Amino acid sequence: MITPKEISEKCVFKEFIIWVRLEKFLEKMVGLLTGVMVLLLMAQVATRYVLRGSIYWAGEMAVWVFIWITYLGAALLYRRRGHIVVKLIDFVLSKRAKKIVEILIDIIVAVFIAIIFYYSIPVVKAYSNQYATAIYISRGLMFLSLPVSLVLIFIFMIDSIFQKIRGR
Repeated sequence: MITPKEISEKCVFKEFIIWVRLEKFLEKMVGLLTGVMVLLLMAQVATRYVLRGSIYWAGEMAVWVFIWITYLGAALLYRRRGHIVVKLIDFVLSKRAKKIVEILIDIIVAVFIAIIFYYSIPVVKAYSNQYATAIYISRGLMFLSLPVSLVLIFIFMIDSIFQKIRGR
């Protein structure tokens, strides 16, 4: 696990400790949401088998929480460079060429993220007037997890590109 000190040393914008705080916030949110999801599912199972009843909204709420965990976790994983990558270029290219290819890959991914973000906004708007059956919360809130995650990944990606340019 990366410590906040290591992150701040690697961070291009050292004066902005916001990167460290943002990562810690994401970590705590994913942990909290995971705990909430586990509690919801345990309560659902317990009431179903012990009390012979059901918490009618627990299953739907657990799905919503899981979606937020997935997208926030993806942003956190990107920040920590934990996504699966193919390291073939490490063996074939020189160090300078490798850095250039990695920056180009980040730029291509940034364009892809921008396109997905652009098309996710109408989806959020379209579902904002629909409400979940059991919990009566706007479905737009569930779909908002994608653009929020994409913005976080984009922010982390810009920092990563600057790190690569500066040679860190």
